[in-house]
Amino acid sequence: MAFLHPPLLAQHHDKDKDNDSDSDSEYTLTKSGQPYTTSHKIYFIRKHDQIPISPFHDIPLFHDKSKRIYNMVVEIPRWSQAKFEVSRSLPLNPITQDTLSKTPSCPRFVPNLFPYKGYIWNYGALPQTWESPHHSHRDTPGKKGDNDPIDACEIGSRISYTGEVKRVKVLGILGLIDSGETDWKVLVIDVRDKLAGKLEDMEDVRKYCPGLLDATRDWFRWYGVPEGRRPNKYAMGGRWRGRKYAEEVISECEEFWRELVKGKVEGSRDVCLKNTTLEGTPGKMDPKSVKLPPNEDLPPAEIGQDLEEVAYVDREKSDDEDEDDEEDDLTNDDDDWDDLTNDVALNDLKTMNIKLNYW
Repeated sequence: MAFLHPPLLAQHHDKDKDNDSDSDSEYTLTKSGQPYTTSHKIYFIRKHDQIPISPFHDIPLFHDKSKRIYNMVVEIPRWSQAKFEVSRSLPLNPITQDTLSKTPSCPRFVPNLFPYKGYIWNYGALPQTWESPHHSHRDTPGKKGDNDPIDACEIGSRISYTGEVKRVKVLGILGLIDSGETDWKVLVIDVRDKLAGKLEDMEDVRKYCPGLLDATRDWFRWYGVPEGRRPNKYAMGGRWRGRKYAEEVISECEEFWRELVKGKVEGSRDVCLKNTTLEGTPGKMDPKSVKLPPNEDLPPAEIGQDLEEVAYVDREKSDDEDEDDEEDDLTNDDDDWDDLTNDVALNDLKTMNIKLNYW
């Protein structure tokens, strides 16, 4: 049942080369520091005028609003483990590698949660959105936003590269509760993917990508357990919501971002608002004054852990230990899905594996 995947280091470099060959991309990347170290940073440059930009603030949420085509900034390619993310605190919000609080000097690599290999989609964020830590959604009462752009899981067949800006269609959304915070996960697909014309909403995903929704739910619940974290919870009993609901959440997060970037949100000093395109905002900089570090093409640092190692989690035991957790009010005993300890869900996962030609 193991998924096929390329070696991590080869994938990292091969996919970076796509940045130069992706002729219709509107952005290029410049990198500083050695990959897989805390000094590594990936900055964005707008191609047509060569000005440095923030992927958080300067890349539009929509590529084509009339057609509901969104932009997505890819942070983590499918099957890989390096936990890259758009930095909310550094000027111009470059992509950096996350660390754990217990090991702040060590770049984070997500374990291979059995039966998966790294991240099971191209993972990233929707620009010009913000999950406000001052707001609780009506369906996540008492659980405020995680202070980041809203996350996206892109399910197309092509493995992406860190820093790619994809044009995507929104399909649905899952309400994750991570460490007591609302952390929405939007399901999207590259509009150029061969399945894009067939997928419009959740029912289409269930039809053409059987097992994907259950596997995604299972992955987000358990992926942090091998690192010593508690299992995550879900709002709405872990039920996937459709495209309309997802776009309402995105629109709400877009409005939170607008208030943020205008400097109207108090208590948000850890979010850097510097940008080069948003006239009238307090963070607007003259692009000519921005001096990015020199572009470096350095080999990745040696990794101090075995990235092929498989992490096994006893889901039934962990569920029993977690049943008294304070977030139990957000679960639903009438949930309509099974975790991967259930034979039906396992069969769905096998079916998904067989249909990897659609990924």
